[in-house]
Amino acid sequence: MKLLLRMDRKAFLVATFIAVIGAAALFEYATPLADTTQPEPKKKVKLRENSYYYSAFNRRDPFASLIVGEFVSEKKMETVDIGRVVLVGIVKGELDRFALLEDEKGFSYILRVGDRVKNGSVVAIGDKSMVARVTNFGQTRKYTLHLAKREEGVRQ
Repeated sequence: MKLLLRMDRKAFLVATFIAVIGAAALFEYATPLADTTQPEPKKKVKLRENSYYYSAFNRRDPFASLIVGEFVSEKKMETVDIGRVVLVGIVKGELDRFALLEDEKGFSYILRVGDRVKNGSVVAIGDKSMVARVTNFGQTRKYTLHLAKREEGVRQ
C-alpha cells in the first residue's frame, strides 16, 4: 500500500497496463487449444427438386424484341389530292403552322407550307384556311380550303 502511495500517476498507469497484459497472457495459455481440424461439411439436403419447364408451343419467344422490321417504307407516300380533302384543323406554333386534312376514306394528312400536293404545293396556311397552288395542263390555279364547320360532332 505504501508503494502505491509513493508512485505517481504515470507509474501507476504503466503498472496497471503491465498487469492487464500479463493477465491476458495467462488467460490465453490457460485455456485448452481448440481442435485445429476442420469439421465435416454438412451435406445439403434437397427439400424438393426445382424443375421448371416453359411450354413454348404456339407462343412467342419472351426474350425476342417486340420492335422488329424496317421502319422506313420503300415506296413513297402518295401526294394529297387537294380536290378530295377537307381542312379539319390548323395547329399554330411559335414558328410554324400545320394544316390537318382528311379525305373521304377517313385518312388524315398533316401539311405545312412548302409540302407537295398533287401537281403543286402548299403556299400559305392562315388562321382558318389553307392555300395551295396547283398546275393542271399548263395552267396554275390557287385552291383555298376553309375550315369545315362541325355541329355536334358531324362535319358539313
